[in-house]
Amino acid sequence: MKYIEISAGKYASKWGLTDWYPEAEEKLRAALAQEDNFQTEWFGCKKEIRYARISREGDTILVEVSAHMDDLWEEDDLIYDALWETCHVEEELQEEIIDSIRDAMIDEGIDDHTELSEEIPATSTFEEITETIGKLEDEAEKNNRIMYKDLCDCVKAHVDYMNTEVL
Repeated sequence: MKYIEISAGKYASKWGLTDWYPEAEEKLRAALAQEDNFQTEWFGCKKEIRYARISREGDTILVEVSAHMDDLWEEDDLIYDALWETCHVEEELQEEIIDSIRDAMIDEGIDDHTELSEEIPATSTFEEITETIGKLEDEAEKNNRIMYKDLCDCVKAHVDYMNTEVL
């Protein structure tokens, strides 16, 4: 399978995955014009933490999209975003509370990103691929919003519990 680098180490798009930079669009169109199987690198957009990859093998094209929020597992940013949104406070949470929130997110199957994919016919045009990317990007962002709301609810519940006197 031929490897195609459409972003040349930079971004392939600006505002979203379908807002193509001309060079990236040109490279993908050129790859589609060939009959060879190919796979692009994971390419991203400049303004959002989103990535896509396109593979053509045989009779199908696989479109993959990954949409990320802030890091939930290595950093505390997403938890503190949820704390501000739900409680409007900037106080530091104890590490045990952060660990408890993360454990609850694991139990609920909540993550800090969504990955989706869809197979379409190998005869699909650039425009059809772009449409599929846009649809998957929208679905991934919708799922991220749902997970973020669940995180907000969890953070609020933990803060409410911390502020309740335990007899």
